[in-house]
Parts: sequence; structure tokens; C-alpha cells
Amino acid sequence: MKEQPVLEGYKELLEDLKSLLTKGKYQAYKAVDNILVQTYWQMGERVAREELKFRERADYGKHLVERLAVDLGFSRPVFYKIVQFYKAYPNVLTLSRQLSWSHYQEFLIMSNASERDFYEQQIIQNGWSIRILRQQIKNKVYQRVAKKGTMVIKRKFPLQVVEPEQVFKDLYHFDFLNLKKNYREYDLKSALLNKLEQFLQELGPDFFVGRREVPLLIGGNYDKVDLELFHAGLLCYVLVEIKIESFQHKHISQMYSYLNWYRQHKMQRGQRPPIGLIICKTKDEETVHYALGGLKKEIFIAEYQTKLPSKEEIKRLLQ
Repeated sequence: MKEQPVLEGYKELLEDLKSLLTKGKYQAYKAVDNILVQTYWQMGERVAREELKFRERADYGKHLVERLAVDLGFSRPVFYKIVQFYKAYPNVLTLSRQLSWSHYQEFLIMSNASERDFYEQQIIQNGWSIRILRQQIKNKVYQRVAKKGTMVIKRKFPLQVVEPEQVFKDLYHFDFLNLKKNYREYDLKSALLNKLEQFLQELGPDFFVGRREVPLLIGGNYDKVDLELFHAGLLCYVLVEIKIESFQHKHISQMYSYLNWYRQHKMQRGQRPPIGLIICKTKDEETVHYALGGLKKEIFIAEYQTKLPSKEEIKRLLQ
């Protein structure tokens, strides 16, 4: 095989071209998907108008859709979704170019308009793929946020002020870790940090990756924060501590010392004071209430689960 001559700068050029090609393919796929969404909406609108003309005839709409599906080469379930799509979104101006047909198909299953609006906004704000959307729906993110009473407000320009209560949840699901029984705290932290992208998805939108195990020199001794993040909406550092044990009073004093250190050494002009998030195996609400005192806007306590609850457990939690 003939040896290729060395070309200066070739490697950088090749990587740039690969990047441009990947970006171009993505934009092309997205453009095609947007056209598909618009086309399906127009088809649904046209069928709905025809159904309206003959609404006095029983089962006309059902027979119409079934026959059109066969003649147009669609499966019946898909063509029903196309008609349902128009009925769920009768105003074409409410369609978003950031939502794909796959996204909209997931929304058609939802009977709750508020739930649909919630997930639409999360996709628009955070660029969720269909895979991430399905995972978040599976994890009951909407129900958990709604139950807590801190439903995320639709963002308009200028952006509304985000409050910490709208960001942090009471329960986080770590089922994506697939931990073995009798895992240690070290195992939990290592697994989370090794799957940091999924961990951030579970925490919620607007979190930026910071540093893990950040050393702090306090009183001549080094201590370590498990994870340092930055939240774009809150404009502040978020310090995360992960505990395999149940919540204890000592966790508050530890976190509070970390927050004070960050206020003095890392907080910049224009930023909000840092916030602490302690994620424990379990927590007792009364213990948390008295341990936090006046720190309820500075430190948040959450539980975690390493597997999704059963249907019976979900029903019990929602009652």
C-alpha cells in the first residue's frame, strides 16, 4: 500500500469538514421533519373539514379515515394520529419548529393539556431529544413537579426570574445507574459522576457541569464538595452532596460551611449566593424543617431512588 504524503494541517481540516458535514445532515433532517409536521397538520385539517361536512352521518369519520389510510399507504394507527394531531393543535401557529413529529406523537397520548404544555416547554428550553423526553415521561417528572406545587412557568422574553423552589425536586430517580445490592456511598457517587449527563437530566434544566470533588481548605484542613454545578437560570453555584444514609442534622452544618466558603472565595458580582443540594437515601420532614430553620432558600434536601416505584407506590404518592 502506497504511503500517503504528510500534509500539514490536514488533520484539523478533516475534523472541521466532518463537523460541518454532521451539522449539515442534522439541519437537513430537522428541515425535513419540520416539513413533515406541517404536512401532517394540513392533512389532518383537510380530513377534519370533510368530517364536519358529513357530521350527521354516523361513523362517517371512522370509515373515511380507514379508507384514506389504505389508499394513501399509511397504517391505520398512524393516519388516526395525523387526524388527532390537528384536533389537538387546531391553531397552526402553536406548532414549534423545535418539536419533531416523534415529539408530537408522544404528546397525543397525553389527555392532560397542562402536562403536554409542560413537556413542550422543557423540550424548547433544553433541546430534549425524543429519547430524553420518553425517559422523563417514564420518570413522571410532570407529576412530581405538579405535586410539589412548583410548576415551571412558561418562559417569555424578557425571561422571568427563576426561584430556587422551581428548580429543586423532593425526589430524584437514579434508576439509570443499575446499582448492585449493598452498594456503598463511594459506589453511588462514582456511578453518578460516570453518568453525569443522565444525572444532570434528572436534576433538571439549566444545570452546567462544574467540577467533581472540589477541595476546600477550611481551618487548615481540606474537605471536598461532591459536585460543583452552575445554574444558568438562578445565576449561582449549586453544591451537591450525596449521602447514602438518611438525612441528619450534621449534613446542614457541613453544607453551610461550604456555602460560606463559596460566598467569600468564588462568588462573583452579579451572581446570587450559592445554593446547597443534599441528596439522601431518606428524609424525615419534621427533622428537615427544624434542621433548616431560616436556610430553606439556601439549602434543599431531596431523596433518591435507585429504581422506579411500582404503579401502586405511584398511586399512593399522588394521593
